[in-house]
Parts: sequence; C-alpha cells; structure tokens
Amino acid sequence: MKFVFDLDGTLCFDYMTIDEELKQVLLTAPHYGHEVVFASARSYRDCLGLLGSELSQQLVIGLNGGLAYQGGQLIFERQLNPASYQAVLDFCRTYNLPFFVDNTFNYSGQILEKIPFIASVDPLGRAKQLDLAELQHPIKIVIYMGNHEQLVEDLQAQFENLSDLTVDYHEHEQCFYINPADTHKASTIQELCGENYVAFGNDQNDIEMFKNSLYAVQVGDFPALKAYADDQVALKGDFIYALAAAIRQAFLDFKGK
Repeated sequence: MKFVFDLDGTLCFDYMTIDEELKQVLLTAPHYGHEVVFASARSYRDCLGLLGSELSQQLVIGLNGGLAYQGGQLIFERQLNPASYQAVLDFCRTYNLPFFVDNTFNYSGQILEKIPFIASVDPLGRAKQLDLAELQHPIKIVIYMGNHEQLVEDLQAQFENLSDLTVDYHEHEQCFYINPADTHKASTIQELCGENYVAFGNDQNDIEMFKNSLYAVQVGDFPALKAYADDQVALKGDFIYALAAAIRQAFLDFKGK
C-alpha cells in the first residue's frame, strides 16, 4: 500500500525539521509491506534537508503536483502555459506584488522577502536564484497578497479567464497558488501511484488528496478538511507521540492490503 504524507503541518511543524521519532516510524513502512510517498507544496530542493538522505529517495511529489522525484531523479513535471505565465507576471508587475516562481529545481521572483515561506527555501544551498528572464519552464507561482487584500477579488476574476491554470487562494497565508490546469497533489498521485493509497494531511491543498484516498488521517483541525477525514490527530499535548502512533497503527491496519 502507498502511504502519502503531506509535509508542512502534517510531519513538519517548524518549517525546518521532522521529529526523529516520526522519521523512524516512516522508515518502518517496508516491514509492513508499504511504501511512503511525500506530497507537498514545496519544491523537491526544499524537501531534501527536511526528509534526510533515506526518505528523500522515496517518491516525492512537489509543487502541489507539478513535479515528482524518485531516487533523487526527476521523473515527472507539468509546466505552465507560456502565455498564461506571462499574463500572471504582468499582473504582478502592474501591482508590484511579491511573487515566487519555481521550475524543477531553481527559482525566481520579486520582493522575495515578503514570501511567507522564504526562510525554508533552499536551506542546503543546492539551487540557483535566477533572474526571471533566465528561469526556463516554470511550474508553480505563489503570489503574496498580504499588503494588497483589496485586489484579491479582482485578480481572482482575471485568473478565471486563464483556463489553463489551476488557481487556489489560501486565506490563512494570503497567497495565490498557481499551477497548470488540473494539476494538484491528487492528480499526480493518481498518475504515479494509482487510486489505492492512504493519505495524511492537514490543509486546504490536501482536500483532493483526501477525496481520492482509501483512508485519510487529518493532522490538526483545519475545518474544510474535516469532512473528508476518516481519523484525526489533534495538535495538543504530546502530539508527536500521538501522530507516530497513528501512523504505526495505519501501517498495521493496512498490512497485506
């Protein structure tokens, strides 16, 4: 059985580390006949230090389904349509919005210090921060709207005219997340893993992943995800122990399936 784990807010709670207890439980998956898969909004480059040398060799789906690495090698990518990408850049430049663009490994953007996750970008120093003109084959754009909330509805309306994009607005981060059309965690999981998987997640971008899973465990209490969860781990008390126990129990419950 494939076990698919989101990272931030599911296994990682400080944007920088995964508790060693959780890593050790994840490494036991083969003893039960399972494989672990990771599916994140992060780039693969930003998962390397977080997962460590062993877990980063598993199937890692990054950029909300826009790419996948296995054994440290790129095996899948979905690029943004060039015309729509240029239209989004034009919006950002017109309103001087902070934005961040990823391709398969490198990145670019403007006013990057405003991007909420910038502290966790390329912690190992493996990538290059390129000028926009140098960044080829973009996959994902994140636009920070924290200082431009009055423009959110207008931009949403403009993005609706770009039918070859998937656009999600995350209110708690005040960010637009933009991928190629019909590209999200669940679409890439299904393409690479099939439909038989168990999911662990915590947030808005895990909803489709939960909908398409055999069994889903919610970490935390994000309201919109709760309706699609079969079980829940609350982030209170010794929640690392509780989460490790929930993973171990799910490994046992799905052994031989």
